[in-house]
Amino acid sequence: MVIRIVPIALLLLASSIVFAQPVQWNFRTGWHTSSAQIIDKSSSKKSPSNHLNGLSTALGIKVEFDNQLYFSPRVQYSLHGFELAGSKNDPAVQYRLHYIEFPILLQLDFTKKNQGFFASFGPSVGGAITGSTTKEGQKSPLRFGMTQYNRINIDAMAQIGYGFRNGLSIDAAYTYGLTSITNGDELPIIRMAQLGLGLSYRFAGKSAQK
Repeated sequence: MVIRIVPIALLLLASSIVFAQPVQWNFRTGWHTSSAQIIDKSSSKKSPSNHLNGLSTALGIKVEFDNQLYFSPRVQYSLHGFELAGSKNDPAVQYRLHYIEFPILLQLDFTKKNQGFFASFGPSVGGAITGSTTKEGQKSPLRFGMTQYNRINIDAMAQIGYGFRNGLSIDAAYTYGLTSITNGDELPIIRMAQLGLGLSYRFAGKSAQK
């Protein structure tokens, strides 16, 4: 499944470059804190989770779609995680998953210049490369399958930021999981969410000038 996502994303990027307006390339890196909503399927009981920090790195494009609205997809690596709170008899468990993600975003620039405030929103499809749990210092790999953990994750993303004329931009982003990272009837429903900050650089070139 993960392998199938890659050519689809590359096809989207290629078609944008060939058929759309001039392309602006950008590089983004960011920090986020992750948590999870955990719901037992049989009792509907919710379990608390603690936040874990993560990082993301992305390469994207920005193509004019309509006036100040842009098509802004990217491919990124992202580390998501959370800690299942422990009790007196059961220690806490940390979950970490490494994803390759394909956010397919629309970006609205609030000005017609190459600087100023902007907002981005849209879905993101991710494929888990690997994952692990850590309990009392012992790390164990996550097992992916129809009755185990789900490799595919679909998120809703929203960003608001400010771009500078020199190509740098900063943003605040929120991501919410639309799908559970688990499969089957035995494991609870787990949807992750991230809140973070990002720093981007728009590569200079003729296509970036207005």
